[in-house]
Amino acid sequence: MSAAARLRRRDEGAEIIVLERSKYVSFANCGLPYYVGGEIEDPAKLLLHTPQTLKAALNLDVRINSEVTAINPGAHSVQVTDTETGEAYTLTYDHLILSPGAVAARPPADGLDSPRVHTLRTVDDALA
Repeated sequence: MSAAARLRRRDEGAEIIVLERSKYVSFANCGLPYYVGGEIEDPAKLLLHTPQTLKAALNLDVRINSEVTAINPGAHSVQVTDTETGEAYTLTYDHLILSPGAVAARPPADGLDSPRVHTLRTVDDALA
């Protein structure tokens, strides 16, 4: 999101589309342990921004539940699949910034395959 915000500051007229695979675009990951521990009861309190607030504040077109499944550099396009409906569409671009995210590291240790062991990196992890 910081790349999109910086681009907006550099060019107020640019069309900026952000594709986010999950339904949460901006959240306070430092609050996740407090949610899991019960100190924060409402998961909505973890959210910093929504697609609507980012549209209003920075004029960003943020599309949640949107997974890029293919990139065609020759055609300057990406294939996008809606993770809730399964519908797919093609989106063209002039410039593309990739931010594929990360996964929680799981060190090689005995017992990590237990159903009682969880990783905590995203809101979805906290809700699981």
